[in-house]
Amino acid sequence: MQTTTDQLPLIFPAFDYKLTQKEGKLFIFDAIAKKFRSLTPEEWVRQHCLHFLINHLNYPASCIQIEGGHQINTLQRRTDIQVFNQMGQLLLIIECKAPHIAITEQSLMQISQYQKKNEARYIALTNGLENHIFEINLMDKQAKKINEFPSYL
Repeated sequence: MQTTTDQLPLIFPAFDYKLTQKEGKLFIFDAIAKKFRSLTPEEWVRQHCLHFLINHLNYPASCIQIEGGHQINTLQRRTDIQVFNQMGQLLLIIECKAPHIAITEQSLMQISQYQKKNEARYIALTNGLENHIFEINLMDKQAKKINEFPSYL
């Protein structure tokens, strides 16, 4: 099956993904949610990121949540990926963007709101072409940019 995904090379490693087509639309299998999701450019990035976390950094799939809901002021928001440690504490929040969407200060502000509400130790923004990963000192609320995703603790 020829797909638009062949035209989206990402910095994450390739993997054997499952696609299906319904009513002319492509869907990709999400192994975390155990269901097919509409194959958008953002979903393509998210699935590659998930595969990288699980199969290359050994993050347990059971500790990953997709589209976790949050109340930010009066608005209901969802994070793309949340990773919890073995004690159930939020370790990492990842916000995924489509490859054609630049990671901007506005993107950082969005994920910072999620982090303030939930106090994750790490936050990351990715569009599949570049990653911006930060370690948060929860005591003084300072963020330090790091070069790679943290290994699972």
